[in-house]
Amino acid sequence: MGPLLSRARQIAELDTDPLVRLRLLSESLLTIIFRRLDHIWVYEHDYRSLTGDCLQPVLDQRAEFERLVSGLIAQAAEHGDFRSLPPRLATLQFLNLHNHTYQWVKPDGRFHPAQLSREYCGTLLRGFGAPGAALPDMEARTEAFKRARPDLPLDPEAEWRSAPVTD
Repeated sequence: MGPLLSRARQIAELDTDPLVRLRLLSESLLTIIFRRLDHIWVYEHDYRSLTGDCLQPVLDQRAEFERLVSGLIAQAAEHGDFRSLPPRLATLQFLNLHNHTYQWVKPDGRFHPAQLSREYCGTLLRGFGAPGAALPDMEARTEAFKRARPDLPLDPEAEWRSAPVTD
């Protein structure tokens, strides 16, 4: 959780709209799932077996990650891109799409993190979309953001370096 949570904090603070940040967070989460499939498997199955001082840090990290996702969803609603949603339910929908990927994905298979993130976020964007809102071309905006900041990796385990904004 450490590298993912660190990267999620950085993504949440980026100077771009909440939909792009949500898409970047999605890709980052899927990147760590693909890279550390064995760790994710153990984590998702065994964290509930922890007790006391071992359990609390894990629960705190999970709660912080969920708050970051909820915050981006709330910002998208405030921005008018998403309809008003129960925050907890919307966050669980985001997490369910992503967190169960470890059960079926094959890291050397036909899918890759960016591809699944595009699909997952496309589903969420249409489902969460505000009535009558002209939904942006999420992929074009996300790719433009990534091209303008090549030194800002989505991989939670890669070094994050500040990069100047270029358009």
